[in-house]
Amino acid sequence: MVRMKEILSLLKANSVNYVLIGGMAAIAQGSAYLTNDVDICYAREKQNLENLVMALKPLHPYLRGAPKDLPFIFDAKTLQNGLNFTLSTDVGDIDLLGEVKGVGEYNEVVKCSERFQIYDIECYILTLEGLIMSKKAVGRPKDLRLLTELEALLQIRDSKKEL
Repeated sequence: MVRMKEILSLLKANSVNYVLIGGMAAIAQGSAYLTNDVDICYAREKQNLENLVMALKPLHPYLRGAPKDLPFIFDAKTLQNGLNFTLSTDVGDIDLLGEVKGVGEYNEVVKCSERFQIYDIECYILTLEGLIMSKKAVGRPKDLRLLTELEALLQIRDSKKEL
């Protein structure tokens, strides 16, 4: 099981600019979806890449599914040269996305996010609208199954606003 509080605490302590996306964002928005990883969209400026490395390096990140003997250097240069990384760490799986399909890069993702308190940690999470755009664009069977629930949550939220 992923230790989300520890991950969010490290991201905050190291001033990482990110938006919580994927399954954990869906859960924060009211979904009953179960997930075993934390997905974030991260800002790709040099300082933020360095902050992200400082935050996650103590968790010994390595490429998920890769052979243990495969050389992998988790540093700002690696993040700059790549875009999306699926990592395993000492506290669970973390997916780092430089771009969210259907939404865009970090600056566009932030526009589709809202501030949220999780474990008394303030962070940005993708809105229901943003999650729906992303799930539609990705189109995997598991995303399409979640889409129905996200659209229902959006309808419920919007109907409460009308009252």
